[in-house]
Amino acid sequence: MRLLLGQLAYLNTQPFEPFPGLRVFRASPSEIGRLAATSELDAGLLSAGDLIRNEERYSPLGDAHGTFGIACRKQAGSVFLLSRRPAEQLGGRIVEITRETSTSVLLLRLWLEQRLGIERPEYRSGVTREHEAVLLIGDEALRERERPDPRFPYRFDLAARWKDWTGLPFVFAIWSARRSLTSAKRSGLEETIAASLERGIERIPEIAEEVAGPLGDGPTITRYLQDFTYRFDEPERRGFEAFRRLVRERNLVSSSPAMLGNGA
Repeated sequence: MRLLLGQLAYLNTQPFEPFPGLRVFRASPSEIGRLAATSELDAGLLSAGDLIRNEERYSPLGDAHGTFGIACRKQAGSVFLLSRRPAEQLGGRIVEITRETSTSVLLLRLWLEQRLGIERPEYRSGVTREHEAVLLIGDEALRERERPDPRFPYRFDLAARWKDWTGLPFVFAIWSARRSLTSAKRSGLEETIAASLERGIERIPEIAEEVAGPLGDGPTITRYLQDFTYRFDEPERRGFEAFRRLVRERNLVSSSPAMLGNGA
């Protein structure tokens, strides 16, 4: 049977497509994470949080030039906390969390609780925009960037806040495969991903023109995609390890939107 690959269904993953000869399941980070938790995926673009949760079953894929994934050294442009008030005033307030997230919710908690020292924000799963703040990711965040909601005058790019805090890039997702796969199958996956990325990087302006519309015009989307790093070097490795350490120190590794509520 052909290998099953999990792919995040967001614009910033398109430089990694297509994948000939593989079965591909496209979904949100949280959905991909649920499949990884039961080892149903042979490989996938796992969110950083889901790789941390499942590292006994999955390990990163890469080649001689680095690990494959999605990271940014500046702002992400598609991971926002929207707020009606300054972030320092969110103590005891309700923060709505998109159900799609597996990693950005962890980054948000680290920034609010550890970096800013905010006490007892209340996280709620699901976006209604009825409360004090909202976490948006992916294409929904891009649409928000193009047409800002005037009810939320404060917008925080969480990757930029991480960079300001740590001086390091933020790693959102890492291509990973089941540890039980044979070396030959892992090597085949790495060759497929490398070839896909080589084509995809060249196609970024074309991809941007194809999807131009509610997510932005062609030049805007081109800049957005080019701001990401898709093959990691030492700064990305250090960024991921810093995130992994903080998540584990604060015992957030099992956190997910489904588990949020009552300040958890």
